[in-house]
Amino acid sequence: MYQTIYDVVEKRGRVKTGILLNGKDAGLKYLLEESSFFYPEGAERNKEAEEFLKASVEAAVETGVVKNGDREIFVETYEKNPRLIILGGGHVSLPVAEIGRMLGFHVTVMDDREEFVTEKRFPMADERIFGEFDTLADRIPPYENAYYVVVTRGHLGDSACARAILKRPFAYFGMIGSRTKVRITREKLLKEGFTEEQLDQIHAPIGLPIGGQMPAEIAVSIMAEIVQEKNRHFRTYCDEEVEAAVRRRTPGTMVTIIEKKGSSPRGTGSKMFVFRDGSMAGSIGGGKVEFEAKHAVNIRNTETKVYELGQGGRRSGDDLRRNCPGAF
Repeated sequence: MYQTIYDVVEKRGRVKTGILLNGKDAGLKYLLEESSFFYPEGAERNKEAEEFLKASVEAAVETGVVKNGDREIFVETYEKNPRLIILGGGHVSLPVAEIGRMLGFHVTVMDDREEFVTEKRFPMADERIFGEFDTLADRIPPYENAYYVVVTRGHLGDSACARAILKRPFAYFGMIGSRTKVRITREKLLKEGFTEEQLDQIHAPIGLPIGGQMPAEIAVSIMAEIVQEKNRHFRTYCDEEVEAAVRRRTPGTMVTIIEKKGSSPRGTGSKMFVFRDGSMAGSIGGGKVEFEAKHAVNIRNTETKVYELGQGGRRSGDDLRRNCPGAF
């Protein structure tokens, strides 16, 4: 399963999974983006448990334990490689691209004026696209973890961009402009059949209200809102060491913190991969907690186990089991 998770998150930027922690179907896992279920070895298929797990994962908004009646589900949202897509290459776009790059975003800039998307003008951008905004759907592939900043020079460009963005997944969609410009664009889209609910997803006017007037100040307000939105819900950090261990397809055990209380250097969703020889990749906090987790791994056990470890609160082994070659 983990091999699939990392493949999908690399391609789409976001993946949501869930695992039943207790009851007779404990260990059943679900990968939302692939609509795939993964059963522990030897378990029989249970349609009711599948539907329950699927509904629980779809309803959850962040990484953590969800309790539904006497059942517990650990839901994880994995995110990596956030993309900042700036539509319009004007004066505000320059500092937005600079700050976005500084914050670790993959930056794309698109404009319908060739001289506004040159390498000289946007050396910090990873991708520069020259083309009409109504070709956006063909020029920029859909991506779950995408943050769109619409800063075109007129409502025609705004409408073309909004039309394409609202038909695809996105993490954020903000549009610059006066209230009149925003109203005209909104009214036009409503007449085209878009709903109020869809249009309410647009951050317009764009940015946090910090009173910025200069392009750099406006860019700060835009990126501040994006960072706020990006961190609104807790997500699972994709540890590169753990991902590399999974991709090597070496048999081992994945250990995950599903819940914690008190102080701890690592939070919910932190992972550590324990190889058969006892070596490890990644970390769930070091010290006693890691020592206990390593010894809790029983290579003869083929079922998911949940453990109370250390004094920092509840931590657990998600999928504390022996993984055979190709299990991921």
